[in-house]
Amino acid sequence: MRINLRITYMQDIDQWSEWEVWSYADNNFGDCEDYALEKRRALIKHIHPSNLLITVVRIPEGELHAVLTVINTAQNKTAR
Repeated sequence: MRINLRITYMQDIDQWSEWEVWSYADNNFGDCEDYALEKRRALIKHIHPSNLLITVVRIPEGELHAVLTVINTAQNKTAR
């Protein structure tokens, strides 16, 4: 999965003339939530959708950033 290499970063305002648009990067342009959507779309073939969450976090500079969170239900049986 080479999504980070395939997609060229472009802010929504430059691509869609709107401040916030969540879309698949079918045209190979997108911003953080578009990367997350593409990664989720690729992983959904291998991981149940309920274990693939898009999480919005605040980075140290104060800006909001969307990332894909994968819930790993495997348990380490030696750790208690």
